[in-house]
Amino acid sequence: MITTRVKESKGFLVLKQVLLIAYLTGILWLRRNPISMVFSAISPFSLLFVLFVVSNGHYIQFAVAGSLVMALVGYGLALGQDISFYKTEYKIQDVFVASPVSPLTYMTGLALSQLLFGFPALAVLTVLAAFFGTSISNIPLLISTIFLIWGSMSAMGFFLSSHMLHMRNATQVISFVNVILAVLPPVFYSIGRLPLDLQYLAYIVPTTHASLMLQYTMGLPTPKEWSIALGLLVQVSYLIGFVMLAKTKAIWREV
Repeated sequence: MITTRVKESKGFLVLKQVLLIAYLTGILWLRRNPISMVFSAISPFSLLFVLFVVSNGHYIQFAVAGSLVMALVGYGLALGQDISFYKTEYKIQDVFVASPVSPLTYMTGLALSQLLFGFPALAVLTVLAAFFGTSISNIPLLISTIFLIWGSMSAMGFFLSSHMLHMRNATQVISFVNVILAVLPPVFYSIGRLPLDLQYLAYIVPTTHASLMLQYTMGLPTPKEWSIALGLLVQVSYLIGFVMLAKTKAIWREV
C-alpha cells in the first residue's frame, strides 16, 4: 500500500511539473502575444488554400490531410527550436537540470505548450478532417493518428535539438527535417503518383502513414499493400524509438 501511494504521489508530481512547464512556456507567452497562434498556422493553411484553389476543390481531402500532418510535424519539431533557444539564449534549461525534473518531463511540458500554440489551427483542421470523414467510427483513428505523429515529432525535435550547440544550427536542421517529413513524402498527394521504388521508400517515413490514415478516414483510396495495422505499427515504432532516444541519448546535462 505504501509503495502504491509513493507511485501515485510521484505520478502526480510529474503531472504537476509537466503542467507547470507548459504554463510557463506556453500560456504566459500567449497571454502577452496571442497573435503567435496566427503566425504558427500560416504554413499549413496557406498550402490548404493553394491546393483548394488550384484543384477547384477536387483535392480538398488531400489538402486537409496534408495540412493537418504538416501542422503536427511543425508544432512537434518546433519544440526543438524552443529548447535550443531556452538552452542557449535564456539558459532556462539549466534551471530545470538543477531541479528534480527528468528530461522526458521537460520535453512533455514543452510539447504540451506547443499544442497550446497550435490548438486553434489543429482544432479547425481536425474538425475539417472529421467533417470529410465517412464514418463517426473513424474518429478514434483520427485522434490516435494526431497524437502519434505529435508525440513522435516532439521526441524527434527534443533529441535533435539536444545535440545542437547553436540556435542557428537548430533552426536550419529543424527546417530541413520539416521539409523532409511534411513536404517531400506523399502527404499532400496520393502515394500512387510516385514511382514504385519511391513508394517503398516513402513507407519508411511516418508522415506517409499518418496521411494515408487520414485519407482512409475520409474515404480516399489507399494502396492495396498498405493497411491500418501497418500504419499504426510504423508510427508507434517511431514514437517509442524517439522517446527512447530522447530518454537515453539526448544531451541533458552539459559537461
